[in-house]
Amino acid sequence: MIELCIGNKNYSSWSMRPWVLLRQAGIAFEEVIVRFDSFDAASRFKQTVTAINPVGKVPVLLHEGLAVWDTLAIAEYLAAQDFRDFEEPYRLQR
Repeated sequence: MIELCIGNKNYSSWSMRPWVLLRQAGIAFEEVIVRFDSFDAASRFKQTVTAINPVGKVPVLLHEGLAVWDTLAIAEYLAAQDFRDFEEPYRLQR
């Protein structure tokens, strides 16, 4: 199962982009919201996100033990995958 770790969708357009891509493509995923409190290195947000990826930023896509961050990298990773074995087939809805 794919997990997408994101910030607040109302305030983080970077988090919203891969979320919309996954939803529009019909790819099943679990949404994990990381509550933002501060960019300070000691903040709960930074500690949580840094434990997931070394950059310490969202969004982060987790799939089969791999963490992919950066919106464009997430889109490219998803495009390269074969989703026929997933619960919902990879198909853009028009």
